[in-house]
Amino acid sequence: MVADLVKSDVIASIVLFNHTYAQIERTLNSLLREPQIAKIILVDNGGCGWTYSLNNPRIKVLKSNKNCGFGHGHNQAMAEFLPQCEYFLICNPDVSFNEGVVAHLLQECREHSYKFVSPPIRYADGSKQYSCKLLPTPLNLFLRRFLPSLAKKMDRQYEVQDADFNKNFSVPSVSGCFMLISSELLMKLKGFDERYFMYLEDVDLCRRALDYTEVMYCSGKEIIHEFGKGSYKNTSLLMCHIKSSILYFNKWGWIFDKKRKKANKMCLSSLPLSTKK
Repeated sequence: MVADLVKSDVIASIVLFNHTYAQIERTLNSLLREPQIAKIILVDNGGCGWTYSLNNPRIKVLKSNKNCGFGHGHNQAMAEFLPQCEYFLICNPDVSFNEGVVAHLLQECREHSYKFVSPPIRYADGSKQYSCKLLPTPLNLFLRRFLPSLAKKMDRQYEVQDADFNKNFSVPSVSGCFMLISSELLMKLKGFDERYFMYLEDVDLCRRALDYTEVMYCSGKEIIHEFGKGSYKNTSLLMCHIKSSILYFNKWGWIFDKKRKKANKMCLSSLPLSTKK
């Protein structure tokens, strides 16, 4: 009789494209400090030949035949490594954190049977990044991208800014820059929808996960996310963002989206509110 496969606690995945070692050094060091992470999978979508010279037994490099985007890259890592771990960490190459973040999230998952978690996130300057969001309407995304001054009032609710971020709570969507998800759940979801090259693939994954579990914000240990907002500076990335938005709303509904309405209503009704004015 063949013994059951002993699974690692966590395997992490990072998708790279024309990144240098200097650009991801802090991310790698942060992940390597976490003993719960058995392997770090670097998916080379192009221009990262230097990754093959890294001399660390915990780092594995996967080479994509072509750059098919963020979700496709992570899916390649999932296809090979999901059966080997209990939880899978989707991580951006512009994230860094102090030791203990992954251990804390893993403990929260095991104590409360969470399947999908994300930590507090700050920008590099220390300011808070509102990474927890309701499911977006077309107006949310249009105003945030093209008329940000008008979006501020809507963002207060859309980004659940009145929540007590010192407590754990469920939310319809979290940032894709750092998501710890059970391998069992990711297998059910079949990873990311690869039709999204970049942008909104994380929102799509979150809302599909809502059919099986809560998506949880877990307080206590935070990360830093550089968050370059590339589509605000690069026309080709802007077009990619628009294309993903059209794909998303064609898939889920533009005006009439019962699942969005239900998920957002449930979140707002159960949200722990901050007492700070």
